[in-house]
Amino acid sequence: MTSAVYEPQQNAALRECEIFVRQFDDDLGFQDLFGNAHPLEIEIGSGRGRFLIKSAQDNPNVNYLGIERAYKFFHYTKDRVAAAGVANVRLLRTEADYFIWGYVPRNSVQAFHIYFPDPWPKNKHHRRRLINPEFFDLLRDRLAPGGSIHLATDFTAYFEIMRKAGRGCAGLDELYCRTIDPRGSDPESAATHYERRFFIHGLKIYRAGYIKHP
Repeated sequence: MTSAVYEPQQNAALRECEIFVRQFDDDLGFQDLFGNAHPLEIEIGSGRGRFLIKSAQDNPNVNYLGIERAYKFFHYTKDRVAAAGVANVRLLRTEADYFIWGYVPRNSVQAFHIYFPDPWPKNKHHRRRLINPEFFDLLRDRLAPGGSIHLATDFTAYFEIMRKAGRGCAGLDELYCRTIDPRGSDPESAATHYERRFFIHGLKIYRAGYIKHP
């Protein structure tokens, strides 16, 4: 597992949506941080926040946690979430595998969303890819029964790795596996910033979903 990102000291200017790994060391749980016991969905690599904000607006009785490693994207999304006024979003700047392994309880997450993770196309960088069988096992263990994993990429070779990992993970069934043709697709309907950009440039999108046995 990779190490955590160590956050600077919190101050009054930080938005309410920002949370810190150290809060979980103080025995706080997601119910404490959201102020309710609504189902939890986690987006790994929340980018510019398009998916998080739209989903939170459409589903006010679901809690959303966005995990983002990149400083620039994290703070951009934090400002967008605050401007949108969505109360059911929290943002965490850390390494996703580290946090999920160490702080997310088993059988506690309704859904994981992983959209357009870095494909690391060079052979020497393949070990840096997030999606692999071990990571799928980790997500499955943290999913509640009936919970789901949703994936998307524009990179064909990486999609084959995603499918193989999903189909090979014991305790999961495939919900869907499809290719989205950009022709006839409205870019403004895209779930994420990257998907919108790929639609505009006429690139195919590959999507897959898996559900944990109830």
